[in-house]
Amino acid sequence: MAGLLAAVVAAPSIRNGFVADDRWIIAERPLLQHPPSLGAVLEEPYWPVGFGGSLWRPVVLASYALDYRLGGGLHWFHAVNVLWAAVATALLTLLACRLSDPVTGLVTGLLFAVHPVHVEAVANVVGRAELMAAAAYAGALLCALNVERRPAYAIGVALCAALAIGCKELAATLPAAIVLVSVGRGSSVRSALRPAAAALLPILGYYVAHEWVGGGVLSAGGTAPGLEHLGMLQRGWAMLPLTLEWWRLLLVPVHLSADYSPGEVVVSTGVTLWHLVGAVAWLTAGWAAWRWRKTVPGVTLGLVWMVVTISPVANIVLATELLVAERTLYLPSFGVAFAVASLGVVWRWPVRQRMALAALVVALGAGRSVARASVWHDDESHFQALKRDAPRSYRTLWMMGKDEFQAGRWGSGERLLREAIALAPAVAGPRFDLARFYAGAGLWRPAAEQLSAAIAVDSGFAPAWTLLPRALLSAGDTAAAQIAAREAQRLFPDDPDVAGSAASVLQAAGHRR
Repeated sequence: MAGLLAAVVAAPSIRNGFVADDRWIIAERPLLQHPPSLGAVLEEPYWPVGFGGSLWRPVVLASYALDYRLGGGLHWFHAVNVLWAAVATALLTLLACRLSDPVTGLVTGLLFAVHPVHVEAVANVVGRAELMAAAAYAGALLCALNVERRPAYAIGVALCAALAIGCKELAATLPAAIVLVSVGRGSSVRSALRPAAAALLPILGYYVAHEWVGGGVLSAGGTAPGLEHLGMLQRGWAMLPLTLEWWRLLLVPVHLSADYSPGEVVVSTGVTLWHLVGAVAWLTAGWAAWRWRKTVPGVTLGLVWMVVTISPVANIVLATELLVAERTLYLPSFGVAFAVASLGVVWRWPVRQRMALAALVVALGAGRSVARASVWHDDESHFQALKRDAPRSYRTLWMMGKDEFQAGRWGSGERLLREAIALAPAVAGPRFDLARFYAGAGLWRPAAEQLSAAIAVDSGFAPAWTLLPRALLSAGDTAAAQIAAREAQRLFPDDPDVAGSAASVLQAAGHRR
C-alpha cells in the first residue's frame, strides 16, 4: 500500500524532462547513449571527467545506459525513477513492520511515501542514486534480520550491499545500520556481526576498485563552498547551525529549495545564536532518544537511524560538495518517519483522532509533493523556482548574471556575477563565466585576471586553462601566454580543447617574436 502511494505521488514527475545535473550526467553523455562495452560504463566516473570525475557510481550509470539501450526517452527515465521510489518505499515499510508492529510499520510507510523532501530525488533523474541505494539498503537489512535463523541470507546481505554501494557512498554506513536494527529488535550485538561482515566485504571491495579506477578511496568529489580549508572539528562546528535545516526539512517541509548555498545559508566558524539553537536541538533529540529508549524504543531507533544515515553528507568526517541537499535526506527521513509513527501509535489520544491526524498529515504531504514535482519539468521552471526559493544563493545570482549578460544588460550581469563571486570566492565557475563575457567584449586584461583567479582556486578547471593563454596573448602579455599554454598542455595532454587552444597560442606567440 505504501509503495503504491509513493508511485502515485511520484507519477506527475513522469512529465518532466532532463534538468540541471541530468544534462551533464545523462543527456550529454555519449558513452551512456552508445557504450562501447559494459566495462567502459562500469569504469566511467559518475561525473564527466571535465567536471572532476571523482565520484564512482557504476550501478547507477549502468542503469542509465540500460535505459538508453531499451530505447527509453525522457519520460521513460522518469518512469523508472517512479518504479524505484515505489520499491524503496515498499521495502522500507516491510523493514518498519519487522522492527515494530504492522500498524507502526504501515504508518511509517505512508509518512515516508508522501514526504515532500523526497521530491528532488524522485523528480530529478539523477536522484535515482538515492532511490536505488535506499532500496538495496533496505533489502540488505531485511536479509540481515534473517541471517541468525538462516545463514544463507548472508549472501543476500552481501549482494544488496554491493548494489547499494555501487549506487551511492551512503551504503558505507550499512554495517552500522545492521548492528542498529539487530539491537533495536532485542538481539545481541554478537548476532549482528555475521551479517555486518557480509555487508562490509563488498563495501571494502568497492573502495579497492574505486582506487583502481582512479577515483581515490575517500574522494567525495569536492568541498562545499564555505568549508574550504577547514579541519574536521571546524567543519563540524560550522555545520551545527546548518543542521537546523535538516530538522526543519524532515519535520516541517513547507519551504523547499533546490539550493542551500552561501548567500541563502550562512557558514560561520564563530559562535552565533544559531550555533546555540542547533546545540539545543541535538541535545533535545538525544534526551528524547534516551528518555523513550524503553517505553517507545522506535523513537530511539529512528533518531539513531537518522544520525547514522545522514553522517556521510554531514561534512564532518569527510567534506562533500554540498552544505545541505534535500535529496540526501531521502534515507534519513525513514528514521524520522519511524520515530514519529512509533510515538503516534502510543500517544494517549483517542484512536479516531490519531487516525484523522495521520490522514491529514499524509494528505498534506502528498499534496505538497505533487505540487513540487513540476519544479523539475524543464530548465526554465527550475530556474524560476530557484529565484523564488533561494534568491540570495550564489548559484542563483550566478545564473541570473549569465542571463543578464546574454540579454545585453551588461551592468546588472557584471554586478550579479561579482556578487556570486563574493559569496563563493573559492568556486571557479562564476569567475570563468565573467571572464568569458569580458573576452567576448574584447576586455582581455580583466578576462585574464578572472581566469587566473579561477585557476588559483581550482587548478584542475579545464575550461579556464582553455581560455587563459589566448586572453593573456590578446592582452599583450606574450611571455605569460606562452607559460600558461605550456602549463595547460602539461596538465591536460588528452583534452583536445585545451591542447588545441594552447598550440594555437604558442604558434601565434612564436610569430610575434
